[in-house]
Amino acid sequence: MARNVSQAAMGESSRPKRDDDSHRQKILVLGWRKAGKTSCIKTVFQQIPTKEVPFFGVTQKVEKINYDSIVPIQIWDTPSNFELDQLEVPISTFSTVVYVLDMQQDDSYHDSILRFVHLMIRLHLSNPSIKFHMFIHKSEVLSEDYRGENYAEIQRTTSEEIEDFPYKSLASQYPNIDLEDQQTVSIIINNLISDVRYSMTSVHDVTLRDAWSRVLQGGMEMLPAVESLLLDFTSHSSADNTFLFDINSGVVLATDNRHRTDDLSEQVTEYLSSFLAFRDLYKHIKKRKSPSNGEAVAETNGDKQNGDIREENNGNGEGQNEDGDGDDDEDEPRNWWDEEDPDEPWMTQSTRLMPNTTLALWQFTPHLALVVLLRTETWQARRGTIEYNLTFLRQGVREILSVV
Repeated sequence: MARNVSQAAMGESSRPKRDDDSHRQKILVLGWRKAGKTSCIKTVFQQIPTKEVPFFGVTQKVEKINYDSIVPIQIWDTPSNFELDQLEVPISTFSTVVYVLDMQQDDSYHDSILRFVHLMIRLHLSNPSIKFHMFIHKSEVLSEDYRGENYAEIQRTTSEEIEDFPYKSLASQYPNIDLEDQQTVSIIINNLISDVRYSMTSVHDVTLRDAWSRVLQGGMEMLPAVESLLLDFTSHSSADNTFLFDINSGVVLATDNRHRTDDLSEQVTEYLSSFLAFRDLYKHIKKRKSPSNGEAVAETNGDKQNGDIREENNGNGEGQNEDGDGDDDEDEPRNWWDEEDPDEPWMTQSTRLMPNTTLALWQFTPHLALVVLLRTETWQARRGTIEYNLTFLRQGVREILSVV
């Protein structure tokens, strides 16, 4: 079944490559000097070990990081003295702004908040659809009580600065907006205060990936449709929760949103990270004919294997076009998933976390994996049904992506 499914599975990595970056959603990352902007990006999207974070130098110029996932993105890492006038592209090309604030610098974060508010207002007036996220970073250095106090104080101060900002001073720069009108200003203030998403983050735990999950999900137009599919899958499979992950970054791209808590998300993310740390130990067993008796012999990269390594297979050769029907589609336009290798083995794994709780993982594509949390007795009794439902989930998500 899984081999047949892999032919129909999503394949965002096989989309035609473009020379320009016009198809990428642009994310502008701003912040104070040594706030941790670069570490926020590179530990997640370039898999730089956290032990190398102290050796990151000060960002001197804009660095653009391209990342391909369910939505191709381009992250702009900027120096602390960066000004909007230095942008090479119009502000309207950015979908999201992430502002990184060092939580431990309580003697200077008020100045950092002032800078954020000033930049945010200018960005909002230029592009009202832009989304704002504040990463309140390096939370691991503070005690839990002090951390909570600072977190609340930063949010409160930001809201107050948005309300107290002299909007009339920008009237000449934005002549199309009546910043002299108090009602107009009140609408802007309410929009800004409600639009900012705050996240307490650290490179040493899953909070940073949770924050990036909110950022990426905010830019996914297809998110409601994908979440609806996950909810249907969870319901029909008698599971508890379902998560769609970006494998390389460990970022949650979508969930079914059923009874989900931050602690649950943290456990699932840690499970995925732990499992994927060992994925390079698994190798694809290829089949070759024995010259003596014609029987299939397992080999990996030319070396015989004595171990029993499980590959998803339906046992009847499904996924191979045995009836020749493929010739009828030769004149049809090729889609991005047509380049997928039908023999590509998608990894699958299940772990019993507790006597009554099981986590199961299925790889969708080289970049996407589905993680399902369910009761152990459900997994043992309904595994066949769950994997059958999985085929329709894969196909449904693929169709959504083809439309987008």
